Amino acid sequence: MGAQDVFSEANIMAERPHRNLPGMKIEFVSGRLEERPSEGAIGYSAVFDLSLDFLNFKVMADLYVPDYLDSPINAIRPELDGLGYHYAYNYFFDSAGKITSNEALFRVFTPSDYYMSEWSVGGLENRYAKPVFELVGGQLRATVRRDFRWGGDKRQVQIRDLPIIDFRWALNLLESEEGEDGGRQPGSKVILMDAEEEVVKVESRQMFRGTLYMVGRELEFGEIPAERLLRAGQV
Repeated sequence: MGAQDVFSEANIMAERPHRNLPGMKIEFVSGRLEERPSEGAIGYSAVFDLSLDFLNFKVMADLYVPDYLDSPINAIRPELDGLGYHYAYNYFFDSAGKITSNEALFRVFTPSDYYMSEWSVGGLENRYAKPVFELVGGQLRATVRRDFRWGGDKRQVQIRDLPIIDFRWALNLLESEEGEDGGRQPGSKVILMDAEEEVVKVESRQMFRGTLYMVGRELEFGEIPAERLLRAGQV
């Protein structure tokens, strides 16, 4: 199972509420597509700017989880399809009650140890590098990489084999609740995202309107022009 397949599109959209958060944006800065012959792979590297309005975030978070940022056993998980794959979620622990800015919030989930860098298994396999985050003007700049290859026969993947690649900037807010065994485990309450809440079709894919994406099979080696980055449902 590939990292991007852990949650199916249907489950993501149906089982957990998604809400557009004003001031939450993802913007493409630059990118490059390269062949990696030693691995039979093709990969892209790219830079994205991820913006968040902290006040809007806190107001929306408290609507779904009162005093969300004040409990050490509440948690957060970044949803970063196309950018990187976060293993699980991060409890607030000692940061609880002290998160009063983007910088403090980002510090909870951006360390590289929380991100996967292994190949998926089967079919068109993919591997994320651990994204590198830096704070620029109170916002996040993400430097990312993702490779694709064929599993099994190890033949060289071609540009025509590349899928539609979407780029997701969303934060999954989890609240710890008491379970049947008396223990406490975080459960997802809402996913705040840059995209709109309406679901649209992009070829055979379902995406939230406004999701940033590119059509892999239409790329060329070298620099990725900004015009190759599209928004779902927008002409």
